[in-house]
Amino acid sequence: MPQDIFLALQTHCQQCHGPDTAEADLRIDQLNADLVDRENAAHWIEIRNAINRGEMPPDGETPLPVDVISQTSRWVTQSLRDATRAEHRSDTQVQLRRLNRHEYTNTVADLLSMKFPTGESPLDALPPDGTAEGFDKVGSALMLDPSLMTHYYEVARRIADRAIVDGPPEYPTEIMRMEFEDIAESTAIGYLVSRLGMEPVPGGLRLIEGRTRSFGLLRYPGRKDQNVAPVNGFYRFTLRAGARPDEDGQWPRVRLTQSHPDDTMRTIMEVDVTAPWDHPAEYSVTIPRDSLGKELSVEILNGTNLYMGQRPGEDFRRAINEVGKTDNFTESLRLTGRKIAEGWGGDRSTPDPEKRDLTRFKQVYLDYLEVEGPLYDQWPPQSHTTLLFQGDDPTDPMAYARQIFRRLLPRAWRRPVGEREFDSILGVVQVELDNGGSFHQAIRVGLIATLMSPNFLYLTEISQPLDDDTSVETNTIDDHQIASRMSYLLWNSMPDGSLFRAADAGQLSDATHRAAQVDRMLGDPKADRFVNSFARQWLQTDEFLSFVPDRNLYRDYDEPLSKAVVQEPLEFFRHVLREDLSVLNFIDSDFVVVNDRLAQHYGIANVSGEQFRKVSLPPHSPRGGLLGMAGVHQKGSDGIRTKPVSRAVYVREVLFNNPPDPPPPNAGEVEPNIRGQYLTVRERLMQHKQIEACASCHRSLDPYGLALENFNVIGAWRDQQDGENFRGRNLPPIDPSGRLPNGQEFSSFQEFRDRLLLQGDRFRRALAEKTFIYTFGRPIAPADDAMLAQVVTEMKNNGDTLRALIKSIVTSKAFVTR
Repeated sequence: MPQDIFLALQTHCQQCHGPDTAEADLRIDQLNADLVDRENAAHWIEIRNAINRGEMPPDGETPLPVDVISQTSRWVTQSLRDATRAEHRSDTQVQLRRLNRHEYTNTVADLLSMKFPTGESPLDALPPDGTAEGFDKVGSALMLDPSLMTHYYEVARRIADRAIVDGPPEYPTEIMRMEFEDIAESTAIGYLVSRLGMEPVPGGLRLIEGRTRSFGLLRYPGRKDQNVAPVNGFYRFTLRAGARPDEDGQWPRVRLTQSHPDDTMRTIMEVDVTAPWDHPAEYSVTIPRDSLGKELSVEILNGTNLYMGQRPGEDFRRAINEVGKTDNFTESLRLTGRKIAEGWGGDRSTPDPEKRDLTRFKQVYLDYLEVEGPLYDQWPPQSHTTLLFQGDDPTDPMAYARQIFRRLLPRAWRRPVGEREFDSILGVVQVELDNGGSFHQAIRVGLIATLMSPNFLYLTEISQPLDDDTSVETNTIDDHQIASRMSYLLWNSMPDGSLFRAADAGQLSDATHRAAQVDRMLGDPKADRFVNSFARQWLQTDEFLSFVPDRNLYRDYDEPLSKAVVQEPLEFFRHVLREDLSVLNFIDSDFVVVNDRLAQHYGIANVSGEQFRKVSLPPHSPRGGLLGMAGVHQKGSDGIRTKPVSRAVYVREVLFNNPPDPPPPNAGEVEPNIRGQYLTVRERLMQHKQIEACASCHRSLDPYGLALENFNVIGAWRDQQDGENFRGRNLPPIDPSGRLPNGQEFSSFQEFRDRLLLQGDRFRRALAEKTFIYTFGRPIAPADDAMLAQVVTEMKNNGDTLRALIKSIVTSKAFVTR
């Protein structure tokens, strides 16, 4: 280690990072020049990055001389390169990583051409996977114990039973239809049409308010329950309807629901009915249903309340009853006549006389509701015909079984398979046949053994040493292992035919061919799995709804908004990926990707429909980028108040891969306001920082969270404090100003984002690190530093796109070595 570096660090850093304090668990006096030691190397990387960002020494302390910063950076980088060379000169190793449950499910679906209805997917049966470094792909978190093997056996048995079938389906596809005009004739639900909002019309039903029912009118043939789904599967629901808009031109929106014990299974379809009244259209959706559902209903979501909240009709009825008790029949007749003359009914709710002209209101014409299912792509299913590719009745069962598993095993185990491995599977098939099992059952047993094998459950990478042991890259993986690395990175599943053929031809060892495969794979619909896996975990969207906002404080919050705020970051990521946009859009962008409910929440006009689409932002909008999204702010709240510390942790973890150290045991929480107090969150944080153990951490944490205080619990923009006990006038103004750890100041949220954009390289590095962990299934080591630096450089030089990032990793030497 150059003496200048050691002396400078002693002079400028040892006061905070010495034997007496050791902030962030870093002691300068214990560092050495051995960067092969991972813990020591990690400390040097942390020092290099902190002094390069201007965060060490902290703001207010004497800065390091520029030449020392430069010398330290060069020495750490070169020493890490030397450590890389030393670490790669190792013996042949074997890396095993268990498939996580998402990978398992996708692999089975792709291997056997299967679709899994609700309740029958391996995802529903396998327990949640462990995570490390923020992802469910890290090998150290994916253990396999005996209890999990029991789960795998049960899942494999169900898969085999579903993949290979005997005879016709138990429940054939049926078409069930309910004519809405039949409701009026139903003795069970005919009462529905007695109200103004639901009226029989020629050929159907007019709906202005309320909801229909299907009781007794719609069920699977031969069944006595009210369910249209006798078995788990996919069903097509078709509603034929027309409409008239209201006097403001607004069309009615209807929702088709099913009574179900699971809230998430209740909504089937929600749609704006824009077809003319006299030319109804069919609105259809195909979705999974299970056998637990009951009757169906159609409701109008934006209907008109035709009845008064007050109940003068009820008042008349009570008055008539009272005078009747005194035998004052003259008064009773007078009140009855007045009630009739004024148009009041005897119902508990009374028609609003100002709403008698029904032509002013939006109306839906309901013709029929049709359900078709259970749906089968084909019968026998494709899984059956794929496995039993020469039919069901072989003359030589074992010869046919050998052909079946010669086709299946190389794809299932994702590599060439030897004769002894074939024989191990064929052995269990033979035993089943010898014991009197049918041919179908014997193949099922062989399929179960295939899926239970470690060759299926694990991604295995066996290193092959190069002849030249002086090379930095001394351990390589073969083409089939490269194919699996690529497919489980981008598709969360097994390689397809094109990748298998490229592996068989030895083409994947060539970086140019791998780059071409990345382009092809990103254009495949299966690339959505990369979004739903990597982006979901990187952006932590599963945690957005950890706390439900208090509906009394945030009355604009509803179910469509809760769904939209979770989906928004994923749709944004998908758009940035597909359109090859700069990753810096995650910090700030001039557009959002929203649907109608989010656009309404953000105050953006002229967006209709549930589908997400890119929308350019109006001038001065606070939206755009990750930190303008409502879900991020809901995550950083507890349902009643905002939690700037939680938001700060999110910013540092997600944008910079720099989570703060856990708080000391005695740190406590930033307490909510007690009765009679109206301190803002900033004021309470200032009180909290008076605790000596908390002050040092909060200096580098609070600015990231307080900068987001203009967003309330549900991510709505605010200029004054709301939520908690804050009501009425003269509410405290929001103060988002702050000073970042590198000394840069800001006075508004927009200035804060501008300061973050100046740290673009820091964000690029963080994103590269996250993608690296996801790709390789292990934490970052000091030996990876040079490769990550190269990835960031290549990404910058190629448009700062996610595609460039992925290609740089996939075409690197590290990708084909271990």
